Amino acid sequence: MKKKVLALLLCVVMIFSLAACGGDDNGDNPAGETVKISLGHALSEGTPACEGIAAFAETVKERTEGRVEIEVFPNSQLGSETEMLEQVKIGSVEAAAIMCGSMQSLDMRMAIEDLPYMWKDLDHARAAYDGAFGDYLGEIMAEQGMTKIGYVEWGYRHLTNNKKPIVKPEDMKGMSIRVAQTALRVEAFEEIGALPTVMAFNELYGALQQGVVDAQENPLPTIAAANLNEVQKYLSLSGHFYNTVMMVISTDVWEKISADDQAIILEEAEKIKASVREENSASEEATIQSLADKGMEVNDDVDTDAFREAMMPVYDKWEKEVFGTEMMDIYRAASGW
Repeated sequence: MKKKVLALLLCVVMIFSLAACGGDDNGDNPAGETVKISLGHALSEGTPACEGIAAFAETVKERTEGRVEIEVFPNSQLGSETEMLEQVKIGSVEAAAIMCGSMQSLDMRMAIEDLPYMWKDLDHARAAYDGAFGDYLGEIMAEQGMTKIGYVEWGYRHLTNNKKPIVKPEDMKGMSIRVAQTALRVEAFEEIGALPTVMAFNELYGALQQGVVDAQENPLPTIAAANLNEVQKYLSLSGHFYNTVMMVISTDVWEKISADDQAIILEEAEKIKASVREENSASEEATIQSLADKGMEVNDDVDTDAFREAMMPVYDKWEKEVFGTEMMDIYRAASGW
């Protein structure tokens, strides 16, 4: 009799143990623990992309009922984009939202985003990141131990300076311009005779104010949010680069999150991608007008065809030396040119 009671008790214990181990069906993370994620980025507060990422973090926490908590550190609080990416790589930060071109610090193929005038128009640019081109970039980062959560549009980059309106490529000859730490971007500006200087964004305002550099280039929301109108006179709508931020998370951390919560994160990333694009498009004219009202002289007749032709030599060089035919063919199929 005692043996039967003991056997029954053992069965009960095993049933409860299995139930505890198999609790993933309700979306709980392993052992019911909260997965805490620090996410850093370099986007300026007040821009659609920055606000979108903040909203994404809040909604993920709400929808996962606190099982996934994302603390966002904007405006390069955790360092430069290159430094934040390295922190994710070594595990000291769990996630980051990094401009794709800046990811070349881990794999030079990611510099492809810095090809000048890549896309025939905005629709082709957006569709490319939604399709095979965006998937390809995500696969490159997967090789680095990072899982792509989604893309957040930063937008077209435009030129500002303190000397004159920029209409033709030769207007940039001899002009010092701050650029991010991306080799291809440096070479693209060298092709038109400019003098690119690599500098962290958080040093830019002071450098412009002190005349260390004459010019800079950024998307309109960043120019406005950083008050660059206070230290720059001319805005030329060149649209020479199109930038997108990739949100990535350490794959080791991603695998600690349940399948149900992973699905929530990916769904919310898609929503933010769409809402930021919508806001960027809706606010463009108002942002330009606001900068003009604050004293900037806006030039919207930039000869973009001449700029593209002058910068084209970087395409052949980088295809041969870095990107390869396969990657460039995926790009060309989506480019619209």
